[in-house]
Amino acid sequence: MDFNTIDWNLMWQEASGHTNCDKKIQKDQWNQRAESFSKRIIRVADGKEGLDKDDYISKMLNRIEVKPEWTVLDIGCGPGTLTVPLAKKVKSITALDISSEMLKFLKINADKNGLNNINYLNSSWQDALAGDDIGEHDVVVASRSLMSGDMKSAIVRINSIARQAVYITFPIIHLPLDFEVYKAIGRNGNKHAPYIYIANMLYQMGILANVEILRSKVKVQFPNIEETIKDLQWRTEPFTSDEKVKLRQFLEQKFASQKNSAVFTHEGFSLWALIWWRKQE
Repeated sequence: MDFNTIDWNLMWQEASGHTNCDKKIQKDQWNQRAESFSKRIIRVADGKEGLDKDDYISKMLNRIEVKPEWTVLDIGCGPGTLTVPLAKKVKSITALDISSEMLKFLKINADKNGLNNINYLNSSWQDALAGDDIGEHDVVVASRSLMSGDMKSAIVRINSIARQAVYITFPIIHLPLDFEVYKAIGRNGNKHAPYIYIANMLYQMGILANVEILRSKVKVQFPNIEETIKDLQWRTEPFTSDEKVKLRQFLEQKFASQKNSAVFTHEGFSLWALIWWRKQE
């Protein structure tokens, strides 16, 4: 088979099969989680142990090259996970997110840091990239935000508006607890599209991208089994009745030694594929 005849974009779409792709559902989900996400990044920025501990942010910041006179587009910016620290290093940054609540908390976090060089754009990345609202930027970042859809069209557009470089990350193992749960209830555990499709598609498009695997330590805590199940559910297809029984049994056994604790704690490592390229290369 000729490599150039393989439709990597179609293979990505079939493999990504992400649930709840409806924009209204996505917007509502992210709006509901905006405050907890904002609290999380504030704790990490302050160097404090909190409900979640994740060194993904620092690893990404160490790899994203920017200069003081450059501009950045942050696709799926959330409450400012990368936007706030990057805004301190560049001329200006456009923060794009489908969730108005995420942008509200980003504005709060930006104000706390005395930042006034952030442009806020409330839109899905699909609509934003398809329209004319986004101009050229020196660097485009899409951190953990492009999970499904027509990736080839998105990358063509992203590449066209990036003057210097592009940085995109895709999950391999999003959260280690999720991986354990899928295995325990009989799912295959592969709930995210393999990054290799994207790497091959880029090569096919003539883009020689770099691929790095980021191993990020993760610490999550839950007040009880019900909240654990609720947190797990929003990232995947609805659990069946049989899966719920297996899930509860698994979690009760997993956290049995912590049953007298105020919270259930799980620590492990997530794996992310960072795909990036410079326009000059």
